[in-house]
Amino acid sequence: MNVSSVSSLSVNTTPTSTKDESVDQDYLALIAQFYQAEEYKSRDEINEEDTSLSKFKDDLISKGAAVFLKELNEEKIEAMVEEYRQKLLKEQAENPDKPMDINQMVSDFRKQLLEELMEAQKTEEENKSAENTTLMSSDILKNIQATRNDEQTSGLADTGFLEQMLSLSNKNSEEKQDEVKG
Repeated sequence: MNVSSVSSLSVNTTPTSTKDESVDQDYLALIAQFYQAEEYKSRDEINEEDTSLSKFKDDLISKGAAVFLKELNEEKIEAMVEEYRQKLLKEQAENPDKPMDINQMVSDFRKQLLEELMEAQKTEEENKSAENTTLMSSDILKNIQATRNDEQTSGLADTGFLEQMLSLSNKNSEEKQDEVKG
């Protein structure tokens, strides 16, 4: 479609927005004819219309995160096992002379997948605990650094804790002696 054919089109649609005097109404009608504007919907409205998302939310709320994740992993494993079974059946059909114990092979594959899942969960837990330890260590280091910075600005870092306590008690006793004498 070229420019001359676009300009020769009859403009039958009127824009749904209010009339803006700064823009030619014919131009707006032409744009509206080619680009149909959809009504604005917020993310919440879009999410409310999504049935799979609402099913996911309902499952998560009713089952809890741990049970939901367990069932999700089981579904994934079963899908992989079924795919492997189909592959073996196809292979057996192509090579009927080759002896295969499909049930045993599928069982072994399922065990292997479960072991891999357990190892992955174990590794994830170890990484989380190491991350938590690292976070705690970094928090402790930050606190120590902040304390040192505070001590340096107050001048307390030059004297030890015991010296500080003795100097405070000496000041208190001197003040009491001055009150008694005075």
